[in-house]
Amino acid sequence: MKVREATAVDFDDIYKLLKRLNDTSLSRSDWQRITKVDFDTKENHYGYVLESDTELLGFLGTIFSQRQVGGQELNFCNIHSWIVDPKAKTGGMALLLKVLRLKTHIITNFTASEGPYKIFKSLKFKEVEYKNYKLLPLQSNKAMAKVTVQNVTDDNAEKLLDQQEQKLYKAHRHFDNVQFLCVSNQESRSFVITKRKVYVPGAINKIPILKSYLRRKMFLAEIHYISNPDVFIAGFSNTRTAIHICKALGSLGIIMANRYLPVAHTLTKKLYPSKRPYFYRHADNDHLIDTLYSELFVLNF
Repeated sequence: MKVREATAVDFDDIYKLLKRLNDTSLSRSDWQRITKVDFDTKENHYGYVLESDTELLGFLGTIFSQRQVGGQELNFCNIHSWIVDPKAKTGGMALLLKVLRLKTHIITNFTASEGPYKIFKSLKFKEVEYKNYKLLPLQSNKAMAKVTVQNVTDDNAEKLLDQQEQKLYKAHRHFDNVQFLCVSNQESRSFVITKRKVYVPGAINKIPILKSYLRRKMFLAEIHYISNPDVFIAGFSNTRTAIHICKALGSLGIIMANRYLPVAHTLTKKLYPSKRPYFYRHADNDHLIDTLYSELFVLNF
């Protein structure tokens, strides 16, 4: 068996493996998105395959990106969809080791199931320490300085965003359920990228007819990137502005990780259970890690 880069002609065989992933609701066209990602990097493949002389037996998906974070130009490799035919189980590590040899890249994974979780921990991957909180717009009515809330679009992106933020906007604007917001006051501004998540309150979950209908209508906006949390939080701390923000995002509220919350804040919040751990390797700390350029966007997880 050998490991090599995946090519376009491999996708039919890769899809046969991907269909075996537990609890997947993705169609063939959904999965095919991974072959079309182009974030303008020198790496021009979408993962690695494990093959024998006669068939393809394993796949590990990769999404490459290059970004400026904290003034540094960094290379990232996000890994996803690690699957191996049971008869070649021992070959699974060969796929992962191929990625681990990318010493010039920060390696991330945001959707590890139980098996990969144990492997990542054993290989000394670091885990992002975070808790998610639900923030609804019923906050304080305390008067505050004027805050402007604007959706970022193709028409105003160049005016509202700096060069690096424009790059983030252009890379993610075509994905499903993504919103871009600029929240500003007289002194500074915050650029925010969110994804909508279905949100149906627990009481309604017990009413099947209502649940089915409202799943198409009710959302929370989960923050995946935020450039200046202090400005955003200052705005959201006021009910009137918070309602304006939620309206612009098409959501009932937001989901925000505690790693973005200032130590001193007065927000009313409630714990929102996090489903999956965020892993990384080849980075000194998790301040360099966010969830852009990942399967969360490409596959709309």
